[in-house]
Amino acid sequence: MSIHVSVICSAEAECLALSNPDVLERDMVITAQAGNADSLADVLLRDQPDVVLLELADDDGHALETIAQTLCQAPATHLVLVSEEHSEAFLLRAMRAGVREVMSGPLSPVTVQLAVKHARLNTTVSNRRVRNRGKVIAFIPAKGGAGATFLATNLAYTLSKMDKRLLVLDLNMYFGDASVFLGDKAAVSNVVELASQVQRLDAILLRSAIIPLSENLHILPAPELPGGFSNVSIQGIEKIIEIARNQYDFVIIDISSNLDEVALRALDLADVIYIALQLSLTFIRAAKHMVRVFQSRGYPRDKLALLVNRYESGGIIDLGDVESATMRKVTLTIPNSHFAVTESINQGIPLLALAPRDRVARAMRDWAAVLAPTASTPQPKGWLHKLIRTA
Repeated sequence: MSIHVSVICSAEAECLALSNPDVLERDMVITAQAGNADSLADVLLRDQPDVVLLELADDDGHALETIAQTLCQAPATHLVLVSEEHSEAFLLRAMRAGVREVMSGPLSPVTVQLAVKHARLNTTVSNRRVRNRGKVIAFIPAKGGAGATFLATNLAYTLSKMDKRLLVLDLNMYFGDASVFLGDKAAVSNVVELASQVQRLDAILLRSAIIPLSENLHILPAPELPGGFSNVSIQGIEKIIEIARNQYDFVIIDISSNLDEVALRALDLADVIYIALQLSLTFIRAAKHMVRVFQSRGYPRDKLALLVNRYESGGIIDLGDVESATMRKVTLTIPNSHFAVTESINQGIPLLALAPRDRVARAMRDWAAVLAPTASTPQPKGWLHKLIRTA
């Protein structure tokens, strides 16, 4: 596979020199144009390069700000700055802007070849795929005890095993415990602390705050103790979700049924909202009220998905009762497997890892395969696929 390289030179003469066929390796495609940091967005849109070399004549402060804003929309780009500035402060600012490497000038064919050599060693480039913006999926219980957090975290784990990058965002600000379901590693920060720093919030700061559970699965936990919520701005939550959407294939948000302004704004930004409930009168009544709230906010029908957890057929209350009360079709059911699920929660081990043959684990795999179909993972073609293919 060819590697596509775009070079932004500060002078036309350098562009002409880089047009020499001798610069090209056998599998390299290179385009060069005169410009500066302001040209970066157009180059990324037009060329969709794997590697960009940008010559920076001087550090005027504006250039790195422009680079940071542009790379938020294309985080997989391997950007190399060619500059004579190598002070510690400059290198730190460049790193925070998303620059992968700073090389000494002047820009030359040798510089290009060396930058490409380094980029080939970078897994982001060598395994680069065309990414769309990540999908934001929110889980909310119709009322407490629905099992929404278990479903959110275990779906995240299952998707991560399909080579998808996942961030679990715990927005249960009072008693969030999503991390417990995934191993409960020590947190260095939490969503409240991060959202309170809206002025300096960027992809680098987000990465420094998450708990890396594996290469593909990260979590931004809720605070261990309630407090400090007055410092959390809606803008901070918006920014976290927007940055995460550009860094991950899926952002899974775990939200309590306490619909405050912050929670509602996060739900506004979600692509799909799974309302988790069980087959009992109190859950159905709560789900009915929740659907009405979301309808009043103008959510389209396909944004809301009713998810019946711990489902067993043959009871007094059935799926038809849920659908009659809410005027919505049930999107998905997860079977009941009390012992295996309880063991998973108590041990802090995702069910797929603890009991991969359990029927809930199988349902999670089928669900994940529909949400993230791949050539190597055939899509289920039965009732499950029909129910959730639009979710």
